[in-house]
Amino acid sequence: MEAPPLPPACPKQGPLKPLDSREDGPERHCPTTASPWHMKKAFAVMNELRSQNLLCDVTLVAEDVEVSAHRVVLAACSPYFHAMFTGEMSESRAKRVRIKEVDGWTLRALIDYVYTAEIQVTEENVQVLLPAASLLQLQDVKKTCCEFLEAQLHPVNCLGIRAFADVHACTELLTKANTYAEQHFADVVLSEEFLNLGIEQVCSLISSDKLTISSEEKVFEAVIAWVNHDKDVRQEFMARLMEHVRLPLLPREYLVQRVEEESLVKNSSACKDYLIEAMKYHLLPTEQRLLMRSVRTRLRTPASLPKVGSAHHPQEGLPRRGSPTAHRRLMVVVGGQAPKAIRSVECYDFKEERWHQVAELPSRRCRAGMVYMAGLVFAVGGFNGSLRVRTVDSYDPVKDQWSSVANMRDRRSTLGAAVLNGLLYAVGGFDGSTGLASVEAYNIKSNEWFHVAPMNTRRSSVGVGVLGGLLYAVGGYDGASRQCLSTVERYDAAADAWAYTAEMSTRRSGAGVGVLNNMLYAVGGHDGPLVRKSVEVYDPANNAWRPVADMNMCRRNAGVCAVNGLLYVVGGDDGSCNLASVEYYNPTTDKWTIVSSCMSTGRSYAGVTVIDKPL
Repeated sequence: MEAPPLPPACPKQGPLKPLDSREDGPERHCPTTASPWHMKKAFAVMNELRSQNLLCDVTLVAEDVEVSAHRVVLAACSPYFHAMFTGEMSESRAKRVRIKEVDGWTLRALIDYVYTAEIQVTEENVQVLLPAASLLQLQDVKKTCCEFLEAQLHPVNCLGIRAFADVHACTELLTKANTYAEQHFADVVLSEEFLNLGIEQVCSLISSDKLTISSEEKVFEAVIAWVNHDKDVRQEFMARLMEHVRLPLLPREYLVQRVEEESLVKNSSACKDYLIEAMKYHLLPTEQRLLMRSVRTRLRTPASLPKVGSAHHPQEGLPRRGSPTAHRRLMVVVGGQAPKAIRSVECYDFKEERWHQVAELPSRRCRAGMVYMAGLVFAVGGFNGSLRVRTVDSYDPVKDQWSSVANMRDRRSTLGAAVLNGLLYAVGGFDGSTGLASVEAYNIKSNEWFHVAPMNTRRSSVGVGVLGGLLYAVGGYDGASRQCLSTVERYDAAADAWAYTAEMSTRRSGAGVGVLNNMLYAVGGHDGPLVRKSVEVYDPANNAWRPVADMNMCRRNAGVCAVNGLLYVVGGDDGSCNLASVEYYNPTTDKWTIVSSCMSTGRSYAGVTVIDKPL
């Protein structure tokens, strides 16, 4: 096919001259255009071509996943691919290129990012995304991963994040994680990560001048705890560790009563020398102390910490014994997700119809189980912003104080918790990798957890309630089949066995469950993306569920409790944002009413329970 003829030149005008060479007319500027949407449109078209496998000239392979792409796009966005496709490597001409260091899901996600500039970083994928992004030299993704991990820093995980940052050369994240560990030293040394550190890492941490500590006692006790964690192996390191403990800065009484009496110190001649040095320091006059300069006599100078959270004032706590309000029932809302795990605890006074803050949790916690037993509130398991935990904390409303009790056997978040026959049961949940069918019980007298019969179905985001001496597990999510559940099963403690009972009319994961007037209520929840406002109630007399009035708002992951013949639903989320509102159901009128006073913050996955007057 011939090309079309060119249009004839204008016979009168002749060839055009460049604009800047024309003799006539005023000075002219060449028009330009800069469309901010041009690149975005171009990449959108290229991504569409890729989805249809059009013009693709390379297939990337990781594990059993194949991803088609365009060499020029990959080379333009990644120095790694630029070097691969423009150099003399065999991959520059290969139709199929295997990427060995990256798993299939991660490779697909990163190639999608190359074309769309969008990627979602989560706690589940950040540890595989970051090294893969580093390998493929996608620096923006690597930076986003580092920022995500920085936002997750917490005393229980900062040492792990520090090590992760070190391995993958994330210099800024490494520095921030190290600074965080120094600033939160007293809490960090209570974590499993600290106890599992190597000797070099412990020495590096405790030798820092920037530790934020109330007293050098914290450093000495941390050393003893670390050595005792594996005493047979670690006691030989005592001298190396004590070199970095600034014993001269400790009170003389502590040196005599605690340090000198510690068997690990007694069994080491080098440690005794450090103790003698410290005692000598205390015996010297002030002017001679100044001449006794060493690392161990130098004060630590931590950077000033910003104020975080709000200080707790005793007058804002729960009613004290003998006070005029001591006989009121109170609804306690513990932790939650807002949007990250928080420590805040709020209390609602039904008589005064107002909220007030009480003592914060010892650490951030959401997705925990919550019960009131033996005059104490128990926060069981959950998620601290980085890890699913086994820890259990109890709250004494008289002292307005939290303390720790025995850990569960298993890590659990989004679990159900209830009290049956004087035992606290932790039901199902998610351990970070799979949904759980296991169940364990806590004996407050022996401070011990033990497993009981598992459920027939794995259930995370499960609701539980006790009705007629039986423990019910309602709905949830079955990770094995990836389905929200409508099934319900109940536990007979006498037989130590679970059995299915009547199913709900609809699938519900993250439903609130409460017991009112010998009926079991399932409130809200979701089935995939659909968040529900519907409510149904189970009557054990006829083993059947029936619907009741819908809530005013769609809610999932809300707290539920029964008070004074009413069923209260607290917080949760509606699929797009966390809720601070509370509403209650009156079974006599079959009607839901919004409570006029909201919580101070919207929160989902909070623990909710009602406490009686302190005895």
